[in-house]
Amino acid sequence: MAEVRVGYFLEDIAQERFLCALVARVAEEKGIPVDMLRHEVRNASGGKGQAIYSLIQFLDRWRHDQVPVLDLLIVAIDGNCRSFTERRREIENLVRERGYHGPLACAVPDPHIERWYLADPEGFQRALSAPEAPRCPRYKCERDRYKRALRKALREAEVEAPLGGAEYGDDIVRSMDLYRAGRRDRSLKHFLDELREALTSAYTIREGR
Repeated sequence: MAEVRVGYFLEDIAQERFLCALVARVAEEKGIPVDMLRHEVRNASGGKGQAIYSLIQFLDRWRHDQVPVLDLLIVAIDGNCRSFTERRREIENLVRERGYHGPLACAVPDPHIERWYLADPEGFQRALSAPEAPRCPRYKCERDRYKRALRKALREAEVEAPLGGAEYGDDIVRSMDLYRAGRRDRSLKHFLDELREALTSAYTIREGR
């Protein structure tokens, strides 16, 4: 069975745990066998600067035939109060100007990935067997606002979280109602729409080889 190689260029472990689980779930929903997916995390630390640097390094090596092509690129940059369209254009221009035209999905959590962890409070409650659903604060571009909210939700669920909640990323994604979460968080809906299209394209190309 041919593999679909998914390459991730991410800011941190919170993005890694959430997005790898989300890609697997969406693939399954699209009828793509999960055991066909090969998750290749090329960067998941150092913030935006390191994620972009690693992406540029990969693309430059790819142009010189020094690394094999990936079937799908997942690039994640926290919005930090800039729009999805602006961030996506920044990523896409960087990728396309280097001649890479394969499937690409841009994750731009607005303002930060922790808001996606809380996008479906009922799913969060099920995933962690919490006594009640957490409250996701209304949107506000404020440093650490959603990290604090996630930490509070974890404390109330009475779970240990030395990684700040990242260790529960898989469980939370599996329990989420993606439609409901997307309605509550537009940046997540943008990514889900793009991911579904990019996964279908990557799978079709791989199956046709």
